[in-house]
Amino acid sequence: MLELRPDTILTLAPQIVLHSIPDQEWYFAFNITTGDQFRLNRTSYWVLEQINGGVEYSTLMRSVLNIFEVPENQGSQDLKQLINKLIRQKIIRRQADAKKEDTVSKTRRRKAK
Repeated sequence: MLELRPDTILTLAPQIVLHSIPDQEWYFAFNITTGDQFRLNRTSYWVLEQINGGVEYSTLMRSVLNIFEVPENQGSQDLKQLINKLIRQKIIRRQADAKKEDTVSKTRRRKAK
């Protein structure tokens, strides 16, 4: 599992678009670059909505524990597993990862000139 410090900021990957039809219980994340689609459950979709604008991991954890009324150990473990899965699938990323990508992109652009 990837390390998730309390001050880690999570963001939705820029190529990901969320869509839902709640009355039919359909929740999706679409990668508009690759065409991949991910069917989500309501809880995963809610987490992605919270992450969409960027959120600190500790804030997200508090929200999960308050909204879903789960024991702290269970909620913490479930959220860590979900976050790690979403990062591996490139649906979300840690803000530090975004900075690394920006640095790499700038370096490549300079070399290409």
